[in-house]
Amino acid sequence: MIHATSLRPIAILFALILPGAPALADPGVIFEQVRLVDPATGSVSAPVDLAVRHGAIVDPGATPEDALRVSAADHYLIPGLAEMHAHVPPQRVGEQQVLDTLVLYLAHGITTIRGMLGEPAHLVLREQLASGEAVGPRLLTSGPSFNNNTVASPGAAAERVRIQVEAGYDLLKLHPGLWPEAFEAISETAEALGIDYSGHISVAVGLDRVLASGQGSIDHLDGYGQKLVPPDHALFGTDPGLFAVNLIEAMDPARIPELARRTAEAGIANVPTQSLIENWAIGDVEELMARPAMRWIPKATLEQWREGMERIRSRIPAAGGQRFVDIRRQLIGALHEAGAVILLGADAPQILNVPGDAIHHELEIYVAAGMSPAEALASGTTSVARYLGQADRYGCLAPGCVADLVLLRANPLQDIRNSREIEGVMRAGRWFDRETLDELLDGVEQRAAGTP
Repeated sequence: MIHATSLRPIAILFALILPGAPALADPGVIFEQVRLVDPATGSVSAPVDLAVRHGAIVDPGATPEDALRVSAADHYLIPGLAEMHAHVPPQRVGEQQVLDTLVLYLAHGITTIRGMLGEPAHLVLREQLASGEAVGPRLLTSGPSFNNNTVASPGAAAERVRIQVEAGYDLLKLHPGLWPEAFEAISETAEALGIDYSGHISVAVGLDRVLASGQGSIDHLDGYGQKLVPPDHALFGTDPGLFAVNLIEAMDPARIPELARRTAEAGIANVPTQSLIENWAIGDVEELMARPAMRWIPKATLEQWREGMERIRSRIPAAGGQRFVDIRRQLIGALHEAGAVILLGADAPQILNVPGDAIHHELEIYVAAGMSPAEALASGTTSVARYLGQADRYGCLAPGCVADLVLLRANPLQDIRNSREIEGVMRAGRWFDRETLDELLDGVEQRAAGTP
């Protein structure tokens, strides 16, 4: 459990407005002469004043005279980013590692995370983040995953769905190892109770069944590799391996457009986590380990990641990594071109993917795969808001929208790498300027290095 007492110094440092405080304790914030970036239209406004009060965007005239004024001339505001395949560390690793992970997300402009491997402690954390007791993004959390170790029968699968709905989780996480009858029990019960179920595609279930279901998102482009193998190929129907790496040589890119069309018609979103796959398949390990973001990762974890890379690389056929990456990028581009929903997600923290930092690598990959910078940003803002059915509250910059914002020093529509040029982040009206973010990150770095 995350204890409020451990967060008091942070709360004092940022002068956070606590729940229940009188309205006058929040004079509001005005971003002066800032340009607003609309990912949905790919447009940038003329300089305007944008005002925030009580956690929402308001008309500038609705803020008192003593509102905090942020000089934002020649700066750009975008809606806060969402990481739709994130992981929050489990309670057993310790409170500080959980807090540091949340800081890394927030400091990189991520104001919403969808935790894809939850536990009861994350339900408590979700409320503490919402109330301001914990500093970090809005948390949507799955429950513990559905897989062949946790589901013994279709009846047990349906009961597990009911238990997680009753507990209050936001979605169900599917892991490999399910079989068709269990998947059908999960999907039918989840749809009856109105809860999202997302994640992997089990080999025995297959892409066809998922596209015919109400599954919310397919993560990691799982299940597509098998469908890219022609039925007359010798590898058809064989063990696909990790994300279908055993089938790389058999994959036929000519089959991609039809799969993209079917996905768009099914209305199922994809969370590619392509940055993770590219690290694994073709990344230079030493260069990846030397990335500046690695300074925020404890040395013991870095060594675990290095060892993990050795195991993963042993599963990828020699000279097959680049073909695997190229085909997956073609698939991302085709899905987008067909009108299928792409949601931003990098599967951090995961081997060589640092929370927050990984999302910006993911954005660059989407652009390289054929999306415009605006379309890439939409995958983590307006598309997420629509997916969640909250387009009038999140991913927007109009009065009435939740004030989840990122202030940038440069225009991300000109170069998606400008999404890293963060001057400050606002989460539900709480403003973290660059100095504050740097202080937070310095603390994470010191703890990662083992220094007091």
